[in-house]
Amino acid sequence: MAAGMHAVAVARFRAPLETVELGRPGIRATELLVRVEFAGMNPFDWKIAQGFFEGKRPHVFPLVLGVDAAGIVEEVGADVRQYRVGDRVFGQFLHDPVGTGTYAEYAPVPEDVGIATVPSGLTSYEAAALPTAGMTALLSVETLEVPAGSTIVIVGASGGVGSFATALAAARGVRVVAVARAAAADRLRNSGASAVVDPSTSDPIGAVRELAPAGVEGLIDVMSDGPGFARWASLVKPHGIAATTTFVADQGALGSSEVRAVNINMKPEHDLLERLGHAVVEHHLKVPVERRIRLPEAPGVLAEIWAGKSLGKTVIDLRS
Repeated sequence: MAAGMHAVAVARFRAPLETVELGRPGIRATELLVRVEFAGMNPFDWKIAQGFFEGKRPHVFPLVLGVDAAGIVEEVGADVRQYRVGDRVFGQFLHDPVGTGTYAEYAPVPEDVGIATVPSGLTSYEAAALPTAGMTALLSVETLEVPAGSTIVIVGASGGVGSFATALAAARGVRVVAVARAAAADRLRNSGASAVVDPSTSDPIGAVRELAPAGVEGLIDVMSDGPGFARWASLVKPHGIAATTTFVADQGALGSSEVRAVNINMKPEHDLLERLGHAVVEHHLKVPVERRIRLPEAPGVLAEIWAGKSLGKTVIDLRS
C-alpha cells in the first residue's frame, strides 16, 4: 500500500469507529481504484462493523466501513475493460475481502460488481446516495408488478429504501400510501406520496383501510417483524403481492394463499443500477439527501442512522 488516505474504520468487530490514516489501497488486475467524492451511509454499514459477516466472508483490518460511493476512476487493473481513468462511476462497492470500504478517500472495486457510469444529469452526491437503498427500492417496486392507477402501501417510508420506493412508484403512476413519521410527511408528499399515515397513531392499519376501503394491490414493508408484516399484508387484495426487505415473509402466516409473500433479496447488478440511474434522471426524481457531512462526523452520524434517528439519506463529502 502506498501512502496516503483518511478513512473511518474499526480495529476489530464491535470496536469503536475511528477516523484513521491508512495507506492508499492497491488493486488487482480485475479492479479499479476510485477516488471517492461522496460515500453514501446505510444502517447496514453498522451491521458490518458489528460482525454481520463474521465467519462467513473474509475480512481485513482495520476494517474500512461503507459500501456505497460515487467518484472518479483513478487507476484500472490490467484486465479491466469497461472503465477508464477519469470515468465517473457509482455503485455498491461491497466485495471480498470485506473491509476496503467507501468511508475513505480511495476505494478499490471489482469491475464486475454493482457499479456503473454516473448518468448525465446526476450529481456525484446524488449518485452516492442511490446504490444500496435505491436498488432495493427499485427491485421492490418491480417485484409488485402493479400497473399505473394501482394503490400500494409502503411501510417505513421515511428511510432511504422507503423514500426511493415512494418516488419510483409514484413516477410510474402508482398511488402510494406512505406509512412514516409525521416529520417526514411533507418530504414524502413532495416525492409523490398520495397520503401519509403516522404509524404511532392508535390504528394505522385502520387509517389505511379508510383511504383504500377495497384494499391495495401491493405492499412494500421495510421495517416490520413477522407478525407486523402479516398484519400489514392483510390490506392486500387477492392475487396481490406483499414484499418485505426484512426477510420475514412467511406465506403460511398470511392466512391467505391468494396474497403472495415475497422476501426482497437485492443482489447488486450493473443492469439494475443502470435502470435506477436512468429512472431518476428520466423522471426528474429528487434524491432524498438530507445531510452532507465530513469524514470525522461519520462515526457519530452512523450511530444515529442505526438508531433510526435520521430521515432520508446522509452522504459523506470526501472531496479535499
